[in-house]
Amino acid sequence: MRYQYLIKALLCLLPLILLCSLPAAEYRNGQLYLEVLLSSGTQISLETSGSAQAELTVSEQASPISRLLRGNLNISLTNADKLAFWGLLSRVEPWADHSDGVLREYFAWEDSTLVIKRENLIFEGITFAGIEGARKYARETGIPENQIQNIPLINSTVRVKTTGGPEYYFETPLLIHSATPLFIGGVKLGYSGDFILKTINGKMVLTHFLPLEEYIAGVIQNEIGSTAPLEALKTQAVAARTHAVSLLLYNRHKNDGYDLCNSTHCQVYKGEHLLNESILEAVSATRGEVLLAGDRIADATYHSSCGGKTDSSENIWNGSPLPHLMGVTCIEAAESIDLSKENQARRWIETNTSTQGMSSWEKASVSWQKSISRQALARNVGLSSISRIVINKRGSSGRITDMSFHGSGTVRLTSEYKIRQAFGSAKSSFFYIRGAYSMDKNGGVSITPPATVSIKGKGSGHGVGMCQVGTLDRARNGATYRDILSHYYPETRICSDWMGHAR
Repeated sequence: MRYQYLIKALLCLLPLILLCSLPAAEYRNGQLYLEVLLSSGTQISLETSGSAQAELTVSEQASPISRLLRGNLNISLTNADKLAFWGLLSRVEPWADHSDGVLREYFAWEDSTLVIKRENLIFEGITFAGIEGARKYARETGIPENQIQNIPLINSTVRVKTTGGPEYYFETPLLIHSATPLFIGGVKLGYSGDFILKTINGKMVLTHFLPLEEYIAGVIQNEIGSTAPLEALKTQAVAARTHAVSLLLYNRHKNDGYDLCNSTHCQVYKGEHLLNESILEAVSATRGEVLLAGDRIADATYHSSCGGKTDSSENIWNGSPLPHLMGVTCIEAAESIDLSKENQARRWIETNTSTQGMSSWEKASVSWQKSISRQALARNVGLSSISRIVINKRGSSGRITDMSFHGSGTVRLTSEYKIRQAFGSAKSSFFYIRGAYSMDKNGGVSITPPATVSIKGKGSGHGVGMCQVGTLDRARNGATYRDILSHYYPETRICSDWMGHAR
């Protein structure tokens, strides 16, 4: 988000700092523009993705300095060891044009709209070159350590070297434009348009500055596939757009120098990679559409394959129940089966279901097997040995949500994700362990694991929200994107009038 650095203590230490604000998420011409992380580090390379030589316009945001550079660029920090400063937050006030502090922006949901809120951070009149110095001072003065915050410097110097050409020195933040798709940091994906380079916490951060709709056009093919039926692409577009807006409201990256990351932590964004006319049509046909649950943005989470039924967010993440994420039946044959019961879960895992018309990745998620040594399993859960495994609970999708490991000690995992990781990154926690087992009166399943633990399962991912394999199947059978969304997110409605402004 945007920062404006007016801290007097820093001005004393660093008299050459310019006073300006960084570009950030904003509403422009009826569109929401975002900063999406592409790369970070003390060195970043920008390379042309084709035979034509790249032409990049590089401008200093705080001055009229601008250059047209040709060829590949290698950008490096010249003073990385001096760029981390820490301050002690004194108070937070509403932002005003005359505010003399640090401008911080964050997203909020008000009156069924997404707004960008502004607040003024007032710091104590002292800064520190390292966090330990700030912590020591906080302890000595009785200031809570949670008031310690990093203060990124906006005018750090970077060296830009062109291939076979001269070196240039610029002060960040930099605005970079390229009409030619670029490879960032050697990653063979094409990005073009506007970029922002800034320094955050002693390293450079390169972001793609683009409209939300262009971001969605760089997400959906990487989540559901570029050859998916049009109605499936539309479904994914609405889900991805809704998920993006809900992620913005978490403000996870407000102190990192960008709005969304480009990995599964947010959503997989790869720019123009695999972009085609069907994707552009899907984005255009659903332009601005998001899902609302009541008057709030819906949590439109999604996953690869449920395996038969989706699960509730309450079961999987131990959160509050959400009416639109209570779990639904995805494969009709599983309707009457109680997958939370061990015997029925095992029987369904052994049931063959149709894979006609599916792509290879879809088929791989429908049914799978995996083995892991007992020793590796013990190591993964932090034990030296395991003598017994107990499945304490399964969710409505059959996913194991509570599992205990007994041996050199006892470890209990109540996270679907951690259970998957324990078994060597299993596709899902909807699996059973091969071999003999016993059940106690409370339904707990006890297994004595052999030297090699073999599991068999269905589905891929956490199992909450939209099932992508189910979405593809429904689209191939004539369902519209609205039908599909209402199935996986019941009690939601589509809305396109949700954009607000900065406040």
